[in-house]
Amino acid sequence: MTWLPEAFDKAAQANRSRTALVDEDRSWTFGELAEESDAIAAMLREKVPGDTVGVLLLNSPKYVTTLLGVWKAGKTPVPLNYLLPPQELAYIIRDSGMSALIASQFFAQAVTAVKPFFGEGMILMADAPDFAPKSSSPPASFRDPALYLYTSGTTGKPKGVELTHVNLATNVESCQRAGGFDHRDSFLCLLPFFHTYAITGTILLPLLNGSKMVLVDRFQPLKVMKLIEDHGISVFLAIPSMYRVLAHTEGDFNLNSVRFPISGGEPLPVAVAEAFQKRFGVPIFEGYGQTEASPVISLNVPEKRKIGTVGRALPGVEIAIWDEQKTPVDIDVVGEIMVRAPSVMKGYYNLPEETSKTITREWLHTGDLGKMDAEGFVTITGRKKDLIISAGENIYPREIEEVLAQHPKVKEVAVIGVKDEVRGEVPKAFVIAREGLTVDEKELRQFCRENLAGYKVPRHIAVVPDLPRTPTGKILKRMLPTD
Repeated sequence: MTWLPEAFDKAAQANRSRTALVDEDRSWTFGELAEESDAIAAMLREKVPGDTVGVLLLNSPKYVTTLLGVWKAGKTPVPLNYLLPPQELAYIIRDSGMSALIASQFFAQAVTAVKPFFGEGMILMADAPDFAPKSSSPPASFRDPALYLYTSGTTGKPKGVELTHVNLATNVESCQRAGGFDHRDSFLCLLPFFHTYAITGTILLPLLNGSKMVLVDRFQPLKVMKLIEDHGISVFLAIPSMYRVLAHTEGDFNLNSVRFPISGGEPLPVAVAEAFQKRFGVPIFEGYGQTEASPVISLNVPEKRKIGTVGRALPGVEIAIWDEQKTPVDIDVVGEIMVRAPSVMKGYYNLPEETSKTITREWLHTGDLGKMDAEGFVTITGRKKDLIISAGENIYPREIEEVLAQHPKVKEVAVIGVKDEVRGEVPKAFVIAREGLTVDEKELRQFCRENLAGYKVPRHIAVVPDLPRTPTGKILKRMLPTD
């Protein structure tokens, strides 16, 4: 059975003197990361009796060594979203049963707020002088799961996704086989480490591959461009809104080192992909994933890419499209995207009924609608719960969003269904205009009429200054007004 710390130590031994990680203050070799994580593991084995440890830190070398140290101590980390309010953090603390919380002084206010909910749990400050004493203790025994990752709670309370070491290790291996990464690659880490997209794609993939990681504490386009140039970045993972900003950042930049910019987290508008490639001469490779799948499911790769799709299944991953009767559909027919792979979660922590609803005969219900072509490329048409049924016709919000995103005055768009007395539901679009430009409903509706079937044209269009988002930048459609 694969244990992540063993895989890391093997990579660290082979690349001991190579640079593993760079931040604003200094660089770290693989050997130094291994030693620091060993010290943290020894401290945790001595001080923390329980099995589950929360991690509340900003992107930093300390986050990486803490994650490794918790694993080496034979415990399960719970990465915490630092943007959550105290009551949600408190719920996760109680639900996961964590016996310790590792935090930094930066989050002192949040730590104070959750202390009353922590019971007998221990709070350890990662920036304290005695956080990782140089001591030794017996090796830890293997423990699954490897992570409890709590979903954003779009419906009801957050659910703890239980991922094992095998889940994560096999997903890293599948990504490696798809992308052909090696020790010559340099990864730019833009995404928050509490998210599975970042843990697998910007921590585990480079660490287990002997590649260099360059950390970014927060997204600043000019800083990102400079880091790409200074460190010869070849791979980075981002969300579409980041690519949109980079495509329109003023200045002359050299992105010749970049070979594999990957987009995930939410659908990549074709207009954004085209703008980025036109500006920098580098195509974006869109992929698809879910926390419940560790997370990467499919990916476009340099050898085989179709714009507008999320690529083909990773090696070792099966994708099928099912109808409502849980029967596979034909090529190019829309249905629910189903996934079967060793990377699919063990289940939702302490929620057997939710788990049984989500996994059918080893197949994961993604809740996403899509279709697959004859070559295996998958196109996402939207969330199953977002499907709009208007007078008996199925309308997929993403199709409308793609059209509106091509309007020269539109920066970003989200479409939802709202109630209608005659048709049952009709589309409503929320549009953000490009900086310095104004656009009105009449203009946008005419543009839609020229590019969409009549029943798909939004009945309502609202021009708004911004859209509600998750901490990773994904649009929260459930927060959009339906009146």
